[in-house]
This record gives sequence, C-alpha cells and structure tokens, in this order.
Amino acid sequence: MEYTISLAGNPNVGKTSLYNRITHSLEHVGNWHGVTVSEVSKTIMYDHHTVNMVDLPGLYSLTIYSMEEGITRDNVLSGKNDLIVSVCEVNNLSRNLYLTLQLLELNVPLVLVINMMDELKKQGKVLNYRKLESYLKIPIIPMSAKYHSDVHLLMDVSLDYIRHFRGNKVKLTYLDKLPLQDVMSIISANASNAGLQPRWAAIKVLEKDEFVLEKLALNDDQKKALEAMGDWQSKVAQARYEFIDMITEGAVSKAVVDEHREMHEHVSHHVPLETEPDKSEETLYDKHKRYHDQYKNNSKLYMQAYSRIDKVVLNKYLALPIFLALMCLIFFVTFGLIGNWLSNLLDFLITKFIYKPVTNGLTSINSPLWIVNLVGEGVILGVLGVLKFLPQVVLLFFFLALMEDSGYISRVAFMTDGLFRKIGLSGRSVFTMLMGFGCSATAVLTARGLEDDTMRKKTVILTPFMSCSARLPVYTVVAGAFFASGKFLVIFGLYILGAAVSLLLAVIFEKWVKNLKSGKLSFIMEMPPYRIPTFERVMQIIFHNAKVFIVKVGTVVFALNVIVWILSNFSFTQGYTAGGENSILALFSGFIAPVFTPLGFGNWRAVTSLLSGFVAKEVVVSSIESLGGVGAVFTGEYASLSALTFLVYTLLYIPCIATFSAEIKEVGVKWALFGLVLQLAVAYVVALLFHTAGLAFIINPGITVGVIVVALIAVVCVAVLINRIKNRGKCSCGCGSCSYSCAKRDKKSGEKDSDKDGKNK
Repeated sequence: MEYTISLAGNPNVGKTSLYNRITHSLEHVGNWHGVTVSEVSKTIMYDHHTVNMVDLPGLYSLTIYSMEEGITRDNVLSGKNDLIVSVCEVNNLSRNLYLTLQLLELNVPLVLVINMMDELKKQGKVLNYRKLESYLKIPIIPMSAKYHSDVHLLMDVSLDYIRHFRGNKVKLTYLDKLPLQDVMSIISANASNAGLQPRWAAIKVLEKDEFVLEKLALNDDQKKALEAMGDWQSKVAQARYEFIDMITEGAVSKAVVDEHREMHEHVSHHVPLETEPDKSEETLYDKHKRYHDQYKNNSKLYMQAYSRIDKVVLNKYLALPIFLALMCLIFFVTFGLIGNWLSNLLDFLITKFIYKPVTNGLTSINSPLWIVNLVGEGVILGVLGVLKFLPQVVLLFFFLALMEDSGYISRVAFMTDGLFRKIGLSGRSVFTMLMGFGCSATAVLTARGLEDDTMRKKTVILTPFMSCSARLPVYTVVAGAFFASGKFLVIFGLYILGAAVSLLLAVIFEKWVKNLKSGKLSFIMEMPPYRIPTFERVMQIIFHNAKVFIVKVGTVVFALNVIVWILSNFSFTQGYTAGGENSILALFSGFIAPVFTPLGFGNWRAVTSLLSGFVAKEVVVSSIESLGGVGAVFTGEYASLSALTFLVYTLLYIPCIATFSAEIKEVGVKWALFGLVLQLAVAYVVALLFHTAGLAFIINPGITVGVIVVALIAVVCVAVLINRIKNRGKCSCGCGSCSYSCAKRDKKSGEKDSDKDGKNK
C-alpha cells in the first residue's frame, strides 16, 4: 500500500526534526519562523508500505497571512493526505492546540504528537496524555524528536489509524455555540461547487476568512443575510480557546510515575508487538537501525566541530563585535564594493537605452513638453530610477540568506537573549526584529508566535523602528549624493541607530509604561547545526524578495509617482508649471513644511517625499527624482547635514500602510495607533537632536564634543542614582540592598536563635 502523511504545526515545534528522524534526512532545522518555506517530501519504505512523508511550513491557523502558510493550507485542503500528524510543543500546548482543533474540524485522519517531552521532564513534570486523548478521541504520541528514536511508535500508530479510520469521534462542543446551521443553509450549494466541506466552510465564513469567501463567490443577497447575523470572528476564536482550556486543565503536573514506561503502555493498545527480525538477511528493521546509528555517529562528529565554532561566535566578549563586524562587511560589499558598481551600471543602461531614446523620440514627433517630462521624469527616472537599486536589494538578501541558512541567525538570537530578557523581551523577539530588515509587515505578522501577550505587543510596536529593505533606495540616493566615499558607513550607522532606538524604547516600556511591563519570560531554543547554505534555499529567499520589490515598483510606486508628478507640475490657475512653487502639491505641502524647518528640510519637496512614503517607502525616492532630484530637495549652506537628518527621520517615522495594517491585525487598532504616534514623535525628537548637535559641531567642534561627553556622564550618573533609590531596601533574599544587609540579617537571626536556646535550657 502507498500512503501520504504530512507533518503540520506551528513554527518552531520540531516538525523538521521529527521529519529528519523518520526519513533519515538532514533537512534544515532551526527555531526561527519560516525555516521550511515550501513542501519538503521524501518517500520511504516502512513495514512493507510506501510512505510519502511531507514536511509543511509552519502556520498558526488555517486563516493564512503569508505565502508559506498558504502552502500548508492548500496541502491540508487538497485531500491527498491519508493522515496528518499535528505536532505540538508541550511547553506551549494551549496555543499549539488551536491549529489541532481546526484540523479536527476538517474531519481528516489525525494523530497528535506532543514534542519536546525532554524539556518537561527536566522540569520534573509529566503530561497526562490519557486525559487529552479521552477528550480529543485521536491517538496521542508524546515524544522528543531531537533526542529519542521512538519514531517507529508514531509510524506504527499512524498506519494502523489510517486503516481503521471511520471519521473523528471527538465532540467539538464549542461548535454548538455557533450558528453553523443557519450559515450552512445559505452557503451549502456554494461550498459544494467550490469543493469545500459545508460545515468547515461555515466556520470559516464566521471567521471572515477571505480565501474561503472568495472561493464561495456569494451573491449580494447571501452577503446581506450573513451580515445580518452579526460579527462572530472573535467569538469563534474565544470558543476554541475556552475548549482548549477545558481539556488542558491539569494536563501538566508534577511527575509521580515513570513517564517513559507510561508512554509505552499508552501506545501499546495501538501498536502490535514486534516480532524478531529475520537474521538471515538484512530486514527493513536492520536498515533503519543501521541508518540511525550512522546518523548518530555522524552527529557526534558534527557536534564536536559545532562546539569549537560556537566557542568563538558565542564568546561572551567576542560575540557582539563579530556580529557587528560581519554586518559592517556586508554593508561595505552591498553598498560600496560591488553593489554600488552594479547600481551605477543599471542606472547607465536605463539612461542610455530607455530615457534618452524615449524622450528624444517624443520630442521628434513634437509631443507637448508636459508629456515628454511626464514620461521622462515621472515614469522613467522616477519609477525605473527606483528599480536601479534592485542589485543592492538582491545582494543584501543574499548575505542575509547565507547567515540564516548557515545557522548563524539563531545564534544571534541566543547571544542577545540575555540582554533582551532584561528589557522585557526574549530571544524569540530577535527573530521578528531581524526579519524587519527585510519587510516590516511580514516581520510583524511573525510576532504572533510569541507566547507572552505583553512581549508580543512590545515586539510589534518596536519592529518598525528596524530599517526595512524598502528604505534602502532612499539611503542610497541621498547618502550617495552627499557622502559618496562613506556611503556604506552612513547606511550601516542608520541600521545601528534603528536597533539602538528600539532597544532604548524597550527599556522605557519595561521601566515606566505599566501596560507594557513583562512578567517572567522563558526562552527554550533548539540550536540548529551549522551547514553549508543550499543554493535552492538562498535562491528562494532572493527570488521572493526581488519579486516583491519589482511588483511594488511596477504597481504602487508607478501609480503614486505619476500622481505626485502631476500634482507637483500643475497649478489650479496656471496649468503646467514645470515643478513651480505654485503647483498644487507645493501649496498643500507648504502648510506643513514649517513644522520641519527646525530639522533642516522645511521645504515642500522634502515634505511631499515624506508624505508619499506612508504608502510605500520606495515612493520617497521616486518622488525626489520627480521633484528635481536630491539637489533641488536639499539646498543651503548646511545641505549635507539636512540630508543626513532627513535620513534619520526617514528611518524612524511612520511605517508603510501594509505594516500598519499588519500591526492592527496583531495588536488591535489602539496599540497600532499608539505605535504610529510613537514613531512620529520619536522620529521628530531624534532628528531634532541630531540636527542641533550637528549644527553645534560644525560651528564649534571642541565645545560640542565636551558637552556631549558631560551629558552622557550625567545621564549615566542619574540612571545609577535612580536604580539605587529604587532598589533601596531590596535584595534577592528580601532583606536589604547589599551583602552587608544580608550578613546583618543573618547575625540578628543567629542572636535570636541563641537566646531562644538559652531560655529553653
């Protein structure tokens, strides 16, 4: 017989580790979000059956928000699986079971694996999986995919369950609270035509799942009937979590029995006893054992090499300098050594073979001047002028992909976990914030994997301060115009500034914002092995991000840039003004421009560029090009300082509309608006301080440096004083603020005990 078994679950629960154990593969393992970005499959022989094992990208629910999650849902809904293995992490069981319930709603053959039992055992606890199985009515296999070789139990149970599956017997009582029958009466015909289960489709309609609603193709009357039922989106999620809380109550407790023995007793009623293998020839059992022993021996050799490398890259004193030096080298190559040359080459080709032929052609046929300028400046230089930075974007993602695929990124999370924990975050937040270097919107969506609600809010609010790839063209154009020789240092400094501001805000949140103070945080990570980055994986990352960049340039940037050019070159009374001060946009932006005068770029062209950036940051560059170039935007005696201040403000101010929408999805409108206002305020304050300090340094460098040093010393002294006042009368034992207090307490306690003993005698 031939079977297909797919592994599904949240990111970072050990699916790929389990897949490697079953298939004896060495697929990429890591504990940052999105390690598996496509289906990975391998066909094996097990117990005389052909089994196609599929490792799916992680997802949190069947309501998708990313390309990777869409791959998993398409697989689950395809009907090609004979069985789905839902993998959960024992330390985050409640959150993981949310997806398991959604799979049960589909009524597909399902086996639940509760992974990382070794971590639970270290804590002296045990999982009552018998109780969970009594509720869910599906086989449950507790295991540790990383260390234990009991995967044959899972395979035996799975194959046995496939053969005897007659539908899931679990009673999902929370569905009784939902108006499913009413919804099904409206959409049942549409669901059948779309190839969807009517009940499941009804649940997704109540959740307002855009994918399902599009497939159903409802008419206006059906939509009105559904709207009349009210908003059930949050109620569905609440009902699921209430059911999860009920079945998991008391599931984890202090160990009172031999867990390993009980686990084998638990699965024994699913699995027939194994017979002795035939010694006359190598059986399948022998092959599996040999492969496993070989893999184990190789792993030992690998781990010895890994530990030697980790002694250097995770060194207490060397880890951070190595990381910063590596990032500096990447920026030097991307924006200086190679990237700048490639960008200039592409710019030359665009100008020589597109801009000049097109504009000359339009001029030769006596086209109106505004048509020539619209096509030449508004479209070619504005839109294609952004496209010339594609080589630098590709290079940056190439290096980031190498770091990720080699296993180094997870070590960055590990080495920063201690610092992040002190400011109310954890190493898991690092994954989200590092993803912000690519796309802030995608990074924000991955924050849903953070268990602590407060930590998740802080991570979502702080991630947009990390410089995304959409800002790269802005940095390159402006810095290249004023700081050509040190452009990569300027860009590297901006990335460091964004990270520093986000960490400083995290400290402020943890110390003084009551609603954003985190409780006790835990961070368990499975360190992935070092490996040579695969060509396929690196190309996947590069192609995906390059595609997103090109599509955005060809759609959003193009449309908005044409609008900006028209508004900046036409007036209400004079018609075409060729970018005059009387244009429509100049009049509108002129009202706002004085606000930015203290920052050094209080002119309508700079303000217009910033306003367009709310749609997409790439539009800032195209707007600058359409409005006359960098030289027209930044003028005056201190133009270079104004340009640098502009970059600082661009780094920190409002995110694009896609990121803002993602924030609303993750933390709600209130916190998203808080983050928006915070970014505007922080950007203005930091840019003002930067511009003021820059002016002072230009006028009198010596005094300025002295003032800055004195100010930093004063800040440190005040911080130390506040900390001492805050901790007065406190220490780890609760008796005082220093070891002297502890000793004094112990002395007094000893004297009292002596007096008591004397009296007793």
